[in-house]
Amino acid sequence: MQDEPQQNEQQPAKPSPAQVQEMLGQLPHISTTLESEEIAKLARRLSERGKLPGYEGNPSGALFECAAFGNPFDYRLLASHQTGKLTFSAKIKPKMPAIFWFVLAFTIWPGVLFTDSLLNTWFGWYPNETWITYAWYLPLTILPLPWLYKAVMARTRLAALVHAHEQIHRIAKAVEGEVCE
Repeated sequence: MQDEPQQNEQQPAKPSPAQVQEMLGQLPHISTTLESEEIAKLARRLSERGKLPGYEGNPSGALFECAAFGNPFDYRLLASHQTGKLTFSAKIKPKMPAIFWFVLAFTIWPGVLFTDSLLNTWFGWYPNETWITYAWYLPLTILPLPWLYKAVMARTRLAALVHAHEQIHRIAKAVEGEVCE
């Protein structure tokens, strides 16, 4: 008799960040017999009921767009209609990542000054030359930034991909269409 449950089912492998990015570029489409005006009307109605966050009708070059929430940065899900087919593309909202990285980069400099002052105030044995603090503090804070960027963007893309698929299925149900991978 075993106390541990048997794991006969294998869980699907988690996609790599490159695969997630590729999947964001190849979102499923919806096959539908409705015309563009009717699709936009149904999507707007879905939004008014609170089921399609971030809805915007007729953005530049698309039928409509809605939110695809990421973590921490959001994407926009743009819907375009061709005869019998509603296609989607995902674009990151560029303002928030730019602000985030700008603030992150410019908090390093005050941090080095604060750290040097703190160490000189509290520890009498710490050298008074500021360059010593710069020599260890700047590499310690700047060198991890590329890995931080990679990790944050991978998490953002994965969350946006999951939410984009949820939105697409919700839209397909509203327009009585079928999701095609």
